[in-house]
Amino acid sequence: LFQSNRPLHLCPIECSPSTALQGIAGDIRSVVSDFAPAMVKAVAHVFPDAKHMLDRFHLIQFFTDALRRRRRFLNEVKRHHHVRVIDRALACRPETLSPEDREVADSCLREDPFTRDLYQGLQHIRYVLKAMCHGQAKRRLTDWLDRYQSHPCGPLAKIAKSIQNRDEAMRRTIVSSLSNGKMEGTNNKIKLIKRRGYGYRNLERFFLRLRFELGR
Repeated sequence: LFQSNRPLHLCPIECSPSTALQGIAGDIRSVVSDFAPAMVKAVAHVFPDAKHMLDRFHLIQFFTDALRRRRRFLNEVKRHHHVRVIDRALACRPETLSPEDREVADSCLREDPFTRDLYQGLQHIRYVLKAMCHGQAKRRLTDWLDRYQSHPCGPLAKIAKSIQNRDEAMRRTIVSSLSNGKMEGTNNKIKLIKRRGYGYRNLERFFLRLRFELGR
């Protein structure tokens, strides 16, 4: 969420999204959220004049999670490579992969057609997200939806349906530079620290550990 061009982060609390958002004061012009229907409704209710955008982090995560679940159907590739290597090869941009990881990705795509479809859909949506203006964003997004919303690959069609239901917010997302990626990365680190410690009885020590690990 943004307040006068400054990022404003909320701590997780046990209450409804609307109740949490109502505690934010100021001139809120843009809101970036995940795809959760409850959050979308809360944003529209509490900040009706703000521009609502979807988080790119969660959009890409839809594809990487689907690819991670699909890897259990691989046989030959799993015999020769660790699952972490497979996940990295399928999740990263092709141009950033080493020759070894690129060969792992190619092996996965040759072995499983559904993995190939998900991978192609991921690279196509990354191309859509590179659009520079509203007209280009609309054309690219429409082309993506036409190609995948009735696709035989179930997870891909489900992702397309989620995007189709939020078409206007998605088009704003494409041309916007705003993202919750850094905050989501920090949240993942916090969850990892908590799991590593098997929970903390003393919250003061837990927060001290977070400051030590996160450098804040």
